[in-house]
Amino acid sequence: MNNKFYFPSTRSNVDSFYVMSLLSKASILEKKGKEIFHFELGEPKVSTPGPIINEIKKLLKLNLPGYTPSNGIEKLRSKISKFYFSKYKVDVNPNQIFITNGSSGAFLLSFITAFDSGKKVGIFSPVYPAYRNILKSLNIEVVEIYPSDKKKDLIDLKKIENYKNLDGLVISNPNNPNGQVFLQSELKYIYNFCKKNKIILIVDEIYHGIEYDKLSKSILNFGSNAFVINSFSKYFCMPGWRLGWAVVPTNLQNNFLKLSQNLFISTGNISQYSALKAFDCIDYFDKIVGSYKENKQYISGELKKIKNLQFREPKGAFYFYLNTEKFGIKSSDLSNKLLMQTGVVLTPGNDFDKKYGSDFLRLAFSGKKKNIINGIKKLVNWFENY
Repeated sequence: MNNKFYFPSTRSNVDSFYVMSLLSKASILEKKGKEIFHFELGEPKVSTPGPIINEIKKLLKLNLPGYTPSNGIEKLRSKISKFYFSKYKVDVNPNQIFITNGSSGAFLLSFITAFDSGKKVGIFSPVYPAYRNILKSLNIEVVEIYPSDKKKDLIDLKKIENYKNLDGLVISNPNNPNGQVFLQSELKYIYNFCKKNKIILIVDEIYHGIEYDKLSKSILNFGSNAFVINSFSKYFCMPGWRLGWAVVPTNLQNNFLKLSQNLFISTGNISQYSALKAFDCIDYFDKIVGSYKENKQYISGELKKIKNLQFREPKGAFYFYLNTEKFGIKSSDLSNKLLMQTGVVLTPGNDFDKKYGSDFLRLAFSGKKKNIINGIKKLVNWFENY
């Protein structure tokens, strides 16, 4: 055997996802008997609806084909198409819809379809970190568009005016981690700006349906020159099933399909067939969003008791993005102290913003009410004695 050394590729040298490391640490402590209050993961804690569970049980008894078409089963793509028309009054051809291995698979396929190595793609901070890391792993240059010093937790879409030379732009609406929901006028503005400047626009709408004032428009309400990414993990309460979809511009469908065939073959058959029932459970999902709103209101009232803690009311998704800079400690250190001393797990902002993230913690409020009440009491009491 020779002594040749093997080194990882430079494109694999991406940042770790801090929240997953935190989850691992919290899980170890939990196994040792420590009471843990999970506010770190953006995951619905409610049960997948009964009709979907029952459908899964039926499907397991059938001799379903192992593989499905690479763009997904036709019935599910048609259901999603009808969903866009009923919710947004937008006609989406089922052939534009691709069923993917979660939204992560949709992003990977969209990025490879749209951008060659070396192209420049913008992201607004604070932002879901997987955008940055997937782009980097593909040798695509990531252009960070940071908020202003006075509003570190707020995205200003008008800042795109300084980045007309971009090849692409990724936005999420509602946004993770700050719960920001863009106005209709803002969505129209960013769509028209990208179209005018020939910037490929990719919009993450995974938190659509989880809004607390007005429901959002889809970017497709303003035109068809955009990728749209969505998933069954959040609003549809199917996290872990790894089932998402992408709506792909017509001229890129063929390339997207060829990549799907080669990179993923197909998406899980049971997941796809069971998801057909999800569209019969809209009232159930809306009630769950109502429970998120109750959680949000309760937490907001409690957090206001903490002196020097600053935050905005989230308009969508299920996160508070807490400004902790007045406590004089980096959020990663603060998060670790909270975990060890109270069992409350919050995600440091470093995942979401490379410039200002050390001043922020993300708190997910999608959990069950009892756990939220107990965990928030621990959090508030700890800060009162800090």
